[in-house]
Amino acid sequence: MKIAVVTGTRPEILKNYSIVAALRRSGASFSVLHTNQHSDRLMCDVMFEEMGYAPDVVMSSPYETGRAISWLSDLFVTLRIDLVLVNGDTAAAVAAAIAALYTDRRLAHVEAGLRSFDDEMREERNRIVVDAIAHQLFTYTECEADYLRRSPELRGRVEVMGNTTVDLIEDFRDRLGPRRDGRYAFVTLHRKELTDRPLRLAAVFRGLARLAERFDTVLFPMHPRTRDMMTRHCIDPALLGAVVVTEPVSGLDALALQRHAAVVVTDSGCIQEEAYILGVPCVTVRENTERHQTILHGANRLVGFDPDAIVAGVETALRRKRGGWPPIYGRSGAGDRIVTHLLDETPRSANRTRSIEPVGLAPMSLKGAGR
Repeated sequence: MKIAVVTGTRPEILKNYSIVAALRRSGASFSVLHTNQHSDRLMCDVMFEEMGYAPDVVMSSPYETGRAISWLSDLFVTLRIDLVLVNGDTAAAVAAAIAALYTDRRLAHVEAGLRSFDDEMREERNRIVVDAIAHQLFTYTECEADYLRRSPELRGRVEVMGNTTVDLIEDFRDRLGPRRDGRYAFVTLHRKELTDRPLRLAAVFRGLARLAERFDTVLFPMHPRTRDMMTRHCIDPALLGAVVVTEPVSGLDALALQRHAAVVVTDSGCIQEEAYILGVPCVTVRENTERHQTILHGANRLVGFDPDAIVAGVETALRRKRGGWPPIYGRSGAGDRIVTHLLDETPRSANRTRSIEPVGLAPMSLKGAGR
């Protein structure tokens, strides 16, 4: 069996690290295919270098989803791929899923079952499409597995594998840097729901500027999309006040900065997980989240986009006990467990309980918990 591991963005490179390492140890035949959605060196090449692997084939720029589907379809045939593995809710994941569907390749989805229940969110639509196509659905926790097993429209086999980010943090813990001087907040913001709305983006920046008055440093490595949209929207950088804005940092540097931060402020799903695993309080600048259990265990707070709510959320998070949350993302070894399952798996009937009963996973939004 030959496996294609499809990536396209910075998070996928990081989350697939332990899967690629496990494939190497197994001696399996595989290729890493990169759709080049994130082509900036700081968002791509540096990540591959840190993770110790590289793509075997890279799609030429510029990235476009239709081109990616055609490119991957051709490669699956040319390389005689039997099984396609995707990770997460990215455009690369949905492009690979569609290509696998129309070339009759089996599909495995790592990070299956996450739901924000926000049908306006592109990532949510991607998750639904990929889960519907997948033959093997690997979830982080039993919560997502239960949701999928009760979803009658799915055809895939559901297995709880844990989170490969646990592997990443465990394997590189010694490289996660010394503590920085002073008390600081670490910020990441990049999602389209924020960056495409100039009034909302300006309001969040005003909230960050107020936080900068309460910390020694508010450190904000700015995503290229956020920087570009600031320019397009003519947003004055002075709105950020004393916030320290830098270029994007590497994957390990980002983990190190989170590890030693007093609080993480983000709109990223992956960062919510990383902060949880590292034991750092997180404040999420969104109105909903697909990482429900981080909210339920008190590690994460949803605050929306209002400056007052952002400041209040950070102050509340800082008053709470740091870390000590249940290990919801499992023990290390998720990459090995996934690869073992891929290599042992033969086509079988799904193990889901087909039911039209309401599922246990409920929307987690500002109307629910976390305020």
